[in-house]
Amino acid sequence: MTEAARRNGRRRGDGTSPGRRLRSLVILAGLLVTLGAGAGLALMLPARGPLLAARSAMLEGRDAVSTGDLGAAGEAFDGAEASFEDARSTLSNPLTRLASWIPLVGRTPDAVRATAEAGALVAQAGVEVTDAADGLPGGLGALAPREGRIPIEPIRAVAPPLARARDLATRAVAILEHAPRSLVPGVVTEPLETFTVEARQAHRALRAAAATARTLPGFLGADGPRRYFLGAQNPAELRGTGGLIGAYAILTATEGLVEVGPFRDVGRLDDADVSGLQAPGPDYESLYGTSYHDMSNINLTPDTPSAATAIERLYEAATGERVDGTILADPQALALLLSATGPAEVPATGTTVEASTVVAFVANEAYALLPNDAARKRILGDVAAGVLAHFLGGGAADDPAAAGRAVIEAAAEGHLLLHSADPAVQSGLEAAGVTGTLSDPVGDFLAVMANNAGGNKIDFYARRALRYEVELLEDGSARGRLGVTIRNDAPSSGQPEYVIGPHPFVDAEAGDNITNVQTYCASSCRFEEVRLDGSRLAVSRRTELGHPVIILGLGIQSGGTGSLDYQWTTADAWTEDRGAVLYRLTVQGQPTIVPTRLELSVAIPENAVVARTTPGMRVEGDRVTWRGEPGDLTTFEVAFDRPFPAGLLGSGL
Repeated sequence: MTEAARRNGRRRGDGTSPGRRLRSLVILAGLLVTLGAGAGLALMLPARGPLLAARSAMLEGRDAVSTGDLGAAGEAFDGAEASFEDARSTLSNPLTRLASWIPLVGRTPDAVRATAEAGALVAQAGVEVTDAADGLPGGLGALAPREGRIPIEPIRAVAPPLARARDLATRAVAILEHAPRSLVPGVVTEPLETFTVEARQAHRALRAAAATARTLPGFLGADGPRRYFLGAQNPAELRGTGGLIGAYAILTATEGLVEVGPFRDVGRLDDADVSGLQAPGPDYESLYGTSYHDMSNINLTPDTPSAATAIERLYEAATGERVDGTILADPQALALLLSATGPAEVPATGTTVEASTVVAFVANEAYALLPNDAARKRILGDVAAGVLAHFLGGGAADDPAAAGRAVIEAAAEGHLLLHSADPAVQSGLEAAGVTGTLSDPVGDFLAVMANNAGGNKIDFYARRALRYEVELLEDGSARGRLGVTIRNDAPSSGQPEYVIGPHPFVDAEAGDNITNVQTYCASSCRFEEVRLDGSRLAVSRRTELGHPVIILGLGIQSGGTGSLDYQWTTADAWTEDRGAVLYRLTVQGQPTIVPTRLELSVAIPENAVVARTTPGMRVEGDRVTWRGEPGDLTTFEVAFDRPFPAGLLGSGL
C-alpha cells in the first residue's frame, strides 16, 4: 500500500467519505423512525376501537348536557370512561410495555397512552357535573329563576363538584400537552391534537362554571343586599364596551331575589358635581380626557372594568348613593334570553318582542314609531325591563337548559358584562370570563374597536371586516399586516335624523358614518406603517393598559367604504413548543349589530410543515388560513415542524 493510500485509508477508515457516512446515518435514522413508528402503530391498533368509542360517547354526553338530558349524559360519560379504561388496559399488554422502552418506537405508545389517560379524566369530570346536576331536586330546573328569584342554595351545592371537575380537566390538559408529538405518525398525532383542543375547551368551560358557582351567590346578595347600576347599551351607536348607555336602572339582589327599578334616561346624571372625580386610570385620562364626567361617553374604553369604575363613581357623585357594581347588557343579550323563554310583553310600549325581531326593533325600527327623543332614549330600557321580568318571573323555568345556554352565550360573546366593586367578587367574575377586560395574552394580539363620533344610530348599518396577514421571523417575532374596512350601508334619507343624522354639532351629511377606530396590538408590538384610504399617515403610538393603540377618525359617506391598513412587528410572537414552532394569536372583538368578519392568513415558514392548528383553520398553498366571525375573544394556534432531516440535524427556520 502506498503512503498516499495509507493516508487516504486513515482519513476514510472504512473507505467511505465523511459526507457519505453522514448521509447514510440520516437515511438509517429515517428508516428506523419509519419502521419504529410503524411497529408502534401496529401495537396501538387494538386500542383504536375503544378510543373511537370513547370519543363518540364524550360527544354524545356533551350534546345531552346541552339539551338538559342528564340521565343520557351520565350514561354517555360513564361509557366513555369505561372505553378509555379499556384502551389503557389494551396498552398494558407485554409487547406494548416492551415497545415503550425502545427509542423512537416508544413515543407512539406513550402518545396513545396519554390520550387514554387524559380521556378518562375528562370523562370523570363529565360524570362529576352530571351527577351534581342530577342530584339537585328537580335536576337542572332547580337552577332556573322563579318569581324573580335566582336560587342560591342549588348553585352552592354544585360548586364543589364543579371545582373537582375543573381539577380533573386541568390534569387531563397537562397530560395531553406533554404527550409526545414528534416522531409519532400522523394517524396518532391528528386525533391527539383534536382531543387536546376539545379538552382545553372543556377545561375553559369548567373553569368558568366553577368560578361562576363560587362567585354568583355573593354577587346575588347571599351575604347582604347588593345594588348594581344596570346599563342598557345600544350598539347602533358604538362605544368601546359595546354601545351608548342610553338608559339605566338600579338592580337590587337580596338572597337571590332580583328586583329591577324603573329605567331612566342617563341624562339625569349629567348634573353631578365632578370636581372630585378621579379617572379610573392614567391611560383612560390620556386617551379619553374627561369622558368619565359624561355618561354618554364614559365607556369609550373597551376595558369594561375601567368603564364600570367610572360609571360607579359618577353615579355616586350625581345621586349621593353608592352601588356595588355594574351590569351592562345590549339587544343581542335580550334576543338570547328570548330564544330560551319565548316572546315577552313590554307593557311600557304596548308591544310584544321575540328573539328574531328584538334587535332590529330596539336598535332601529322603533325610532321611526316614537314621537320624541325622550321616548326614543327610553325604548331599549323599556324593552330590557320587559324581557328581564319575563325571564326572571318564570319564563326560564320552562327550559332551564336553554335558559342556561342563553346566559352563557350572552356572557361569552360580550353581550352581558358584569363588574363588582368588591375585589374578591371581581376576581371570581374575571375567572368566569364575564368582565370584558382588555386582554393581555401571551403571543400576538389584535383588537379593533370603534366609537361613534356622529351622534346618530348609524352603526346599525355598518359592516366591518378585518384581514390579518402574518409572517414569522427567525428571531421569534412576527410581522403583521392588518387591513380594516368598514362599509356604510346606511340610507341618506327615509329615516329620522335621530338615526341617520346629521347631528347639529357634527360636520356631516345625513347617512354619513363618522367613527373613531381604535386598533390595538400586543404589548411588544411596534407600529411601522399606517395608511388611511391608501394614503400613508404619520401617527403617534399611544398606550392603554400595556397595549399600543392608534386612534384614527373615519368619515364614510352613505353607500361608501373606508379603509385602514397597518403594518407592525411583534416580538416574542412565537415560541418553541415540544420541538415545534408555536404561533399564538388572540383576537378580541367588540359586540356589533352585524358581527365583524375576520380573514386570518399565516405564512408557512420556509422548510417547515404544519403540525397542528386550531380547528377550523386550513392549509391553502403556502399559508394557514381562517375565515369567520371571531366573536368576543378567540385564540388561534398554529404549530410548525421542520421536515425530518432538517429537524434531526437541528436547523433553524
